Amino acid sequence: MANGDIVRAFEGEFARYVGARYCVALCNGTATLHTALVVLGVKPRDRVAVPPLTMASTTIAVLHAGAVPVFLDVEPDTWLMLPIHPEGDPRFGVGVSLFGLHGPYHEATTVDDAAQTLRSHGGAAFTSYSFQRSKILSCGEGGALVTNDEDLARKAREFSSLGYQFGPDSSQIDSQQIRSPTYARHYSLGWNYRMADAQAAVLLEKLGHADRLLADRREAAALYQRAIEGCDWLTPQYVHNGYTHDYWTYAVALDRSDRWEPLAQAIVRHSGERPYAAWRLTYREPAFRYLAPDGTCPVAEGLQPRLMQFQTNDLHAAGRNSMALRRAIEEMG
Repeated sequence: MANGDIVRAFEGEFARYVGARYCVALCNGTATLHTALVVLGVKPRDRVAVPPLTMASTTIAVLHAGAVPVFLDVEPDTWLMLPIHPEGDPRFGVGVSLFGLHGPYHEATTVDDAAQTLRSHGGAAFTSYSFQRSKILSCGEGGALVTNDEDLARKAREFSSLGYQFGPDSSQIDSQQIRSPTYARHYSLGWNYRMADAQAAVLLEKLGHADRLLADRREAAALYQRAIEGCDWLTPQYVHNGYTHDYWTYAVALDRSDRWEPLAQAIVRHSGERPYAAWRLTYREPAFRYLAPDGTCPVAEGLQPRLMQFQTNDLHAAGRNSMALRRAIEEMG
């Protein structure tokens, strides 16, 4: 049941990179969110605040914990979830650093979903990362939880390892004790969410280039920013003073949703890649319609059909796409 040496090496290096005391590497980013919620004490039927404008995994993790997702609207300029009140209802929350913009998620009962960033660990109890193939640091699939709290780290490791008993930064079991017929393995109910050594080996190698990967993303974003200069019907995600953006993607909001398809087609005509739309709001997805009615988050509902995303993971492609975007804007006037 022990994690491999390479996983442990990655956990140590990643914790240092994001400025945390403890790291628990898991199989994917949904598993990290589920683990964090359970460890924080979320019980079945508890209410957990989530943003509607993000990948549905955030809501799915709440459902895995048996809890009730409560959709909070987003800010009209940053597009980040509105703050929860630590002493209010819901008391728990999952804040997402949308598109790579670092959100101000510092409440002790909030999980900082940093799947689209490589941000430093802040004031939240847990910061959760994803290493899925589209992410800044990727091994195909994978995730990590970091925390500065020794007890939370220990509980996260045990929950994600079938309830085996470990220390906060140890995934090793005494090889002699486990051979005993009286050895007690499962001290609590847990899931098998552990990361494999093969995943960790890829991540260890890429972690050495993380600063360059982030610099390339920001350079790609700057190309798109220059392309939209002077266009009064495209607005980028607002970055407040003191905030940082890792630009997992470069996103803009159109002034009207009926411009979306003509702009996308014009970009393709000018030899660019077709841009991405934003995810449908989670409670408007067929699987989750029962969770909330239309009108729950009016800002997000008005924003989502107008959002357009451009890839930042390839500087050469970003150069070509930004030129196509500029020409498309000039064509549309």
